[in-house]
Amino acid sequence: MGSVVALVRCGSYDADEVYEAVGRGLELLGGIRAFVEVGESVLLKPNMLVAAPAEACVTTHPSVFDAVTRHTLGAGASVTYGDSPGFGRPESVARKAGLAQVAERRAVRLADFTEGRDVAFPDGQLIRRWVFANGVLDADGIISLPKMKTHGLTRITCAVKNPFGCIPGIRKGEFHARLSDESRFAQMLVDLNRCLGVRLHVCDAVTAMEGNGPRSGETRPMNVLVLSEDPVAVDATFCRLVAMEPEFVPTTLAGSHAGLGRYLPG
Repeated sequence: MGSVVALVRCGSYDADEVYEAVGRGLELLGGIRAFVEVGESVLLKPNMLVAAPAEACVTTHPSVFDAVTRHTLGAGASVTYGDSPGFGRPESVARKAGLAQVAERRAVRLADFTEGRDVAFPDGQLIRRWVFANGVLDADGIISLPKMKTHGLTRITCAVKNPFGCIPGIRKGEFHARLSDESRFAQMLVDLNRCLGVRLHVCDAVTAMEGNGPRSGETRPMNVLVLSEDPVAVDATFCRLVAMEPEFVPTTLAGSHAGLGRYLPG
């Protein structure tokens, strides 16, 4: 059996249109209550790479963040959010990207992504010990909100890559230095995803980035949202939308072989 992916048209970042599109996607996957229980603490993990305005297409758009926040709160969960940016402090990046303003309006707290704690993962194929941000470990579950972008090392950055920001501060740079080979870096990302067990991925592909991503590329309208509990399937869908073979992305085969997800239909 292949994984279920909801591909939903969304023609703009109008708040009502995005909210309705996220709702349609969730219903195709069984509804928000398939991923969230009443009383749980749920962390929303957007892409907050650097302090850039929403229209630059570097970070998850605030309308997508707001829509998922509203649906998650509506399911009776408490919500926090956060990311460990590549540059800058989480607070300043969130404000420049427009996420902090949404969070304040919805009474959603910015989680601690500065300090972290050790986590053992004996099932890791490459990495068996992690340090994850306190805000990640304090939550009952994670919903990831990746941005559809190209990436110089992993070809694309989307569902499999986005949880890398759960590692706080400069520790992410250490992985880049130690694992400069794309296949080993990909295996690290797969181990990370298997350890975290993200419940749901909601990819912001209303406007995507092509070219010199993940920071300096050009914007490209895609007019879709991609939702699934399978990060490999989300990334494979991304590839097919842009006429790229999923196997060209190093995390696809590594993720499939490790049981993280599926990229082949049927």
